[in-house]
Amino acid sequence: MPHPPCPMIHGPVPKNYITTKDNRIKELVMAEKILVVVGRLSVPGDEFWQQNPVEAAHFFAGLPGVRWKIFLNDEERGEAGGIYLFADEATYNDYVTGPIMADLRQFPLWTDLRVMGFDYMPEHSAITRAPVGDRVNGPDDGPLTFNRMVASAMAAVPAIEPATVHHRLSDEPDLLLIDVRDAADIAQTGTVPGAVNISYGALTYMADQGVPEDWRDPRLGNRARPIITTCILGPLGAMGGKLLHDMGFSNVGFLEGGVQGWQEAGFALRPFPN
Repeated sequence: MPHPPCPMIHGPVPKNYITTKDNRIKELVMAEKILVVVGRLSVPGDEFWQQNPVEAAHFFAGLPGVRWKIFLNDEERGEAGGIYLFADEATYNDYVTGPIMADLRQFPLWTDLRVMGFDYMPEHSAITRAPVGDRVNGPDDGPLTFNRMVASAMAAVPAIEPATVHHRLSDEPDLLLIDVRDAADIAQTGTVPGAVNISYGALTYMADQGVPEDWRDPRLGNRARPIITTCILGPLGAMGGKLLHDMGFSNVGFLEGGVQGWQEAGFALRPFPN
């Protein structure tokens, strides 16, 4: 009987799924642009912010291409400004060369305005959970979808080839390999020898150090423990890895190609349950 590759995915996942999603992420983050604007205040900070009340933030939130803005303030140095993320270089250029920036340069409450544009490093930024790329759900992006969650996960946690996982299972006794599928799905296919089953849903509380102790899985008590997650083809495994990453686990990856990729690489599966 054919089985879905992972819970919530119906039908086969294309073999180029990971490549396609990785390319989408690269295209997205290469388009985004960060702008930093900082000025030296010519008036006390309280007076500056009285002239720029909270209501002013709604204006910036509605500007074309602005995915977010962080308002900056430094009382000691007498400086204020903002950090913006623009969706693409075109809207960034329109803002920097347009009338709003011209007005900001002439704003009488500050001097020595510094305007700096930056690209960012997507792989590094994904690991530190920066609000960029697919981590930003802007007003025009629509609802969060499974495909977007998978793309975000694959950008945040590294894919590890089956041969590398096989080698590490032999050499790293503390390595924890988790199959995040439901037990009934694992029973249909088997899993990687040495893998334990903690479903994606159960990870949400079993890996949480803030819940009652009897809810937790003691194997997840050390957030520095090396962990590799898997499912049948990889997408849900990547999401499980990202979930742990977002919960503070610092050494997480997912099995590239999942259990099927493991088998295609020539490694045996074990029945589940034993």
